[in-house]
Amino acid sequence: MMATLRKRQIQSSKRKLSMSQHESLRRRGKQRKPLDEIFGLDLKDFRKTAEDYDIQQKIDFEIKMRDGITKIIAACSNDVQSLEASRGLLTSNARMMAYMAELQRRRTLERGQPNRDSDDAKPCKATLAISDIRIPLMWKEEDHIKNKGDHRRYSVFCLWKIGTEIYDTEMIRNVDRTLTDMCPEDVLVFNDISPDFECVLEVYCYNMHNDLTIASTPKRIRKKLNTLSSTMGRSMGKKVQSSMENGESSLGVKFTLIATAKLNIEDIGSGIKTHNLVLENTENSPVHLPLFGHFCCRLGAQPDCMVQDVISGYLSFQGATDWTRKWCVLNQSKLQCWTNQSDSGIKKPDCIIAITKGSNIAHRNGSTMQKPNSFLLTCLEEDKKTQYTISADSKSEKERWISALEQQFVDTGAWQQACTEFIDIKSPTPKRPQFPTTRKGSLYDATSLKDSDSDFEDT
Repeated sequence: MMATLRKRQIQSSKRKLSMSQHESLRRRGKQRKPLDEIFGLDLKDFRKTAEDYDIQQKIDFEIKMRDGITKIIAACSNDVQSLEASRGLLTSNARMMAYMAELQRRRTLERGQPNRDSDDAKPCKATLAISDIRIPLMWKEEDHIKNKGDHRRYSVFCLWKIGTEIYDTEMIRNVDRTLTDMCPEDVLVFNDISPDFECVLEVYCYNMHNDLTIASTPKRIRKKLNTLSSTMGRSMGKKVQSSMENGESSLGVKFTLIATAKLNIEDIGSGIKTHNLVLENTENSPVHLPLFGHFCCRLGAQPDCMVQDVISGYLSFQGATDWTRKWCVLNQSKLQCWTNQSDSGIKKPDCIIAITKGSNIAHRNGSTMQKPNSFLLTCLEEDKKTQYTISADSKSEKERWISALEQQFVDTGAWQQACTEFIDIKSPTPKRPQFPTTRKGSLYDATSLKDSDSDFEDT
């Protein structure tokens, strides 16, 4: 009897304890704050800090690269090695300057105006590729045809810049009067590019008859260092300043900027296009390479919406008398429809609806729609408007499709011709080590006349 009473008392105390613990947890849950409030962190600021840290890591990497290149230049034993190392030094300087400018731009935006995240849909990113580069030369008649006159030889390479992404082309050496076009064989690929991009081309040249000069720090980088000392912080600023000062005492060749050009979204296409080349003033420069004033290249782009399936699922289309259910896939600015899901990618689509810049969506209210979860898709095809009444399986599916289609409208409007046709992109060219090569002569020098002479003697 006493044992039973004791057991009931223990169970009752446990029940009261568990209830008190539950109430305590409930009250504690009401007072629980988000982690960002507890630690005083804003997740958006945290992401910004991570991006800034990434930029500073890239600057630190370029500093190490510059220090290594200056040591290589000091150990170079021939002109070819010094040319390649100096090209790497100039490219590293350009990247470092771009990173510092981006860091300063972010700091200026943070101080100047509050961050307001817009709810408007942003266009997708794209992959850009530059290939088939050709820069023609314009020699005088006595230089090229008569093979006399200007006897100088040059080394030329190009820098291509989009934002903080900077790539250099191969070095074209021994450019003289026998060469009519400079054709780097590089394929340069830029990733995650916005449609408002600006692609900058810089052509650098060096007169190989000049003696080696001191590879000093560019003045514009010195000026940028002075304005960015507070932006980067003391430690990073000291690293950059020390790297630049050490580079001044290293031997190398000094390339001259002889021409620039700018490309944008209007220059994208599947074929090779001709663009204007802005020639720099080189009157007081030892470089007098006769550029034609134009260049050719192929600028291809593949927006993400052209290479990925944006959305897929079943939709019902209203016909003249009834509704037809189709398996639909939205990609490459087209809504492709099949009768069965298994036919997707195997058979030709039953119908293709082109999503163009003039397309739009109208929501159907309950009084006008004949089927639940319907919406009206209007497409502009060959200056003719075509309307499709479409129904999704559920409300959530309807919202998902409408969101994907509206995003496609934004992408198509932003990327323009890059969304009207699929543009192939070549694979990037792997960097190969440069070795000294024999100087190529003229086409006439390379043509053998021995056989023709022998045939003439036989006759």
